[in-house]
Amino acid sequence: MSNLDPNLVRKIKSAFTVFDQTSNGTCDVREIGTVIRSLGVNPSEEQLREKIFSSNAAIRNDEEEIYRAFLALDAEKKGFLLPDDLKRFMMTEGEPFSQEEMDEMLAACTDTSDNRVYYEDFVSLLAANE
Repeated sequence: MSNLDPNLVRKIKSAFTVFDQTSNGTCDVREIGTVIRSLGVNPSEEQLREKIFSSNAAIRNDEEEIYRAFLALDAEKKGFLLPDDLKRFMMTEGEPFSQEEMDEMLAACTDTSDNRVYYEDFVSLLAANE
């Protein structure tokens, strides 16, 4: 949304916040039409269904892609990665993460009880943030 008018972004966030009952950045999919219509946009039910379906399909595809990437790193299929191994890969391959980005990611996804990154717990979160 960075290339949208800041006033429009504020209006969208404000409308969405009304329906975000748990304050976790989500709302029920059945409320999407109401949120959009409160902004003065009036899509048909069919248009809403098409947009929601295509968005959900894109997120599922992203989840699968991210999950496959973690599986490729987890050669022994343990279900977790060690933070140092993940950090080494993320800071050297593809578009490397910065130290700050890596620190934030590890702080959010490392299980403090055993210092492991159980990636299955974070695939949906990472896909949604793409």
